Amino acid sequence: MASVHKVVTVDLGTSTLKFGEFGISRGGALTLLRSGVAELGLDPNKEEDRARFITPTLAKLFKDNGIRTREVLLSISGQSVFMRFVKLPVVDAAQIEQMVTFEAQQNVPFPIQEVTWDYQMMPNRTAGGEAEAVIVAIKKDILEAEVEAVERVGVKIKQVDVAPFALLNAFRYSEPSTDECALIIDMGARSTNLIFVEKSCFWIRNVPIAGNQISQSICNEMQEPFIAAETLKKGKGFVSLGGVYADPEDADAARISKLIRSTMTRLHVDINRSIAYYRTTLNGSSPKRVYLSGGSSQLPYLDLFISDKLNLPVVFFNPLRNVNLGGSINQSQLQQNNSYMSELVGLALRETGSCPAEIMLDAPTLAARKDKSRKQPYFFAALAAWVLLFVCLALSYYQQINLATATAKKLRDQTLSLQTVAPNIEKSAKEMDALQRTFDLAVRLGQQRNDWSEILAALNDKIPEGVWITTLTPMYESSGGAEGTGGRGGGGPRTGGGPGRGLGGPGASGQGGLQTPTTEINVLMIKGLYHAHAKTEMVDSARLGDFVNALAQLPYFDIDTKKTSETLTSFTTPETDPTSFAQQFSMHLKLKQSISLRP
Repeated sequence: MASVHKVVTVDLGTSTLKFGEFGISRGGALTLLRSGVAELGLDPNKEEDRARFITPTLAKLFKDNGIRTREVLLSISGQSVFMRFVKLPVVDAAQIEQMVTFEAQQNVPFPIQEVTWDYQMMPNRTAGGEAEAVIVAIKKDILEAEVEAVERVGVKIKQVDVAPFALLNAFRYSEPSTDECALIIDMGARSTNLIFVEKSCFWIRNVPIAGNQISQSICNEMQEPFIAAETLKKGKGFVSLGGVYADPEDADAARISKLIRSTMTRLHVDINRSIAYYRTTLNGSSPKRVYLSGGSSQLPYLDLFISDKLNLPVVFFNPLRNVNLGGSINQSQLQQNNSYMSELVGLALRETGSCPAEIMLDAPTLAARKDKSRKQPYFFAALAAWVLLFVCLALSYYQQINLATATAKKLRDQTLSLQTVAPNIEKSAKEMDALQRTFDLAVRLGQQRNDWSEILAALNDKIPEGVWITTLTPMYESSGGAEGTGGRGGGGPRTGGGPGRGLGGPGASGQGGLQTPTTEINVLMIKGLYHAHAKTEMVDSARLGDFVNALAQLPYFDIDTKKTSETLTSFTTPETDPTSFAQQFSMHLKLKQSISLRP
């Protein structure tokens, strides 16, 4: 079946980076076209900048596999996010959003304004029971750093998912007929996700025991660097079966296998504790089958160890069970990387329609991009209106010019026989020239008016929430205005001040001062309010500095971000004016290009 479109997915793990390119047919079937896995090369014992490893690794993966795409779907490690399942009282559907927001503020261990979060309602586990939701949050700076590192490759991230939820979607796609309780053990580098799936319900717990803990125990026991310990684990490591089984002849392999078994025993304790919680507190069923997934699940004999400890059948999860394979796929390489494909398949499924888990996290960059996309139709409509207005004006003047031209031609024809009317002909020619000059003036005025619309739109786009402009006065400042303070008043730090501090009136004049514009405008004097009252929601005065810095990025204003006091000339604060409901501020915005008042 021919593919309608292609989608590229990227799973950003704690130690590995994976990508997959899928074709999606008209019926929603997936075809894996290309895939790749690469180690990031991070040492968990060192504080290293992940972006320094992510960007070149992903760029090399894309280059080696011939990937050229503009958009990707991204999943991040579950170890990076805070996840909480919460009970909600039975309320109207309209109040669900409010209740979940309240629970997020109570449960997320960071100020809510510092995180990006999303939630999903869960099906009731029992008839008539309390509603349940899963809340997922991540600090904005952490998510923004991951997003920026990926987008430096030259792609745009369309959507950010979380690895355990992507794995859950892949499981439901590969095992659609499994309604009995299943336990997915997704063992990564830093942590292991335990995912309980039962009919339409699920529950996830993150356990901080995984591949890195095994490597660290080898590192400590054998006094080797972490990288060497990782190599020993992959080369000689397996889970010791214990009991009557004989140790291998290789002494190092025997020591490593016992260290691995010790770490896996600790993981088994956490698995048992999670099963007990799921059964008793959440009224779930006992797991009937265990599925292994993740890079660290490939340890030899791990499946036998888990099966023996839990007394349950254990199989390796195959995320490609219902995925078609492209003709260029390397089958042997794909078999080695099969345990890494779950999240990539789950991400691709988000493009096919609804999924059991639909968590989506927006980094500030992505949120701003979506907001801009929503506003674009309005900007285009306004631009079209302006263009239509000028077209109508141009047509009107064009018709007048045509009329004047026709009149002049008629008069020139008449001069051959009516020399006595020559003065009238000369008068008509002058009128035509005047109309042409008027037309040229109107065009220039229209261009200047367009400059105003762009400046006002830019101010409206950058003004922070909680800040209002009350007056905007165009002024002219002579070239000496930047040297002195007479035009804007008051020196010293701008950490507060009265509402009238530091501003000359509209009629101020003098050498280097502000003047009422007569021929051109090069300064905008702004006064406004910002919401900063202790009895209501606080908006910190630092937001005004952010406003100035945002305006400095625009091509219209001449702002030195190192001298914001020259732009933000004065403002009051709750300390200087505690009785005011909103605080006042004044701004002195210099234009890079002055606007002439005379065409």
